[in-house]
Amino acid sequence: MAKTCTNCRLMVDEWNKTCGACGLHLVLEPDEVHQARYLRGPALGALLFTQGWTFGARLYLLAILSCIPVVGIPVLLVGLIFGRRLSWKYGGWQTWEAFQARMRFLDYLGAAWILMLFGAYFFFRT
Repeated sequence: MAKTCTNCRLMVDEWNKTCGACGLHLVLEPDEVHQARYLRGPALGALLFTQGWTFGARLYLLAILSCIPVVGIPVLLVGLIFGRRLSWKYGGWQTWEAFQARMRFLDYLGAAWILMLFGAYFFFRT
């Protein structure tokens, strides 16, 4: 079974350790291992932009709970630590690629939100 090199997109025999075209060292692992590692990672968008992230991740109950002052911080921590797993399990995603693209977008959106808040703070600070 052939794999595609992530660097140059050349088809590589599964047993090769490096790509013959560009020399990139390939790590061949089952998709389940890769998915499990990704799902265990933190959801930075949940930390930086909790309410927006929960809507984008299709975790609507967490979005509602995050608006309650006493519950907001625990929801933020749950989203940060378990957010990807919860979203994959309960979000109703059609494909793994769509899920990853949405998580990546939400992480970038959270970072942009924080940068915008810092920019507004320094702009309006007098």
